[in-house]
Amino acid sequence: MLPTDRGSLEWDTYAFAFGHRLVTVRKARGLSQEELAERCGLHRNAVSNLERATSNSASGIADPLLSTVYRLARALEVPPTYLMPGADSRIGLRAAEQETNQALSEVEAELLAMLAADFGAHQES
Repeated sequence: MLPTDRGSLEWDTYAFAFGHRLVTVRKARGLSQEELAERCGLHRNAVSNLERATSNSASGIADPLLSTVYRLARALEVPPTYLMPGADSRIGLRAAEQETNQALSEVEAELLAMLAADFGAHQES
């Protein structure tokens, strides 16, 4: 099995998509890696590694625990699905948003729009 292929899943594409989503939401929230790490009880290097999709494991690819995803989501004040590529559809071999730069840009724009809508709804309540 290739290091990037986890049981007929090209995990590296999902790891990179997760990292891109994480950095997009973190920056939209105006947080540094260190501030986010402090909020969720991780080391800054762990946040950096997740954003870059890297790991010290044999595969070299980040593969966060579900508890880590939830801790990050809570610290960023977003649903965990904002961070998880493919959470709203059937999972393919590769993360769809990693197929083209346009697809990646569309996901980023969608995330920013959802964050803005969340902020507006929060302001009204």
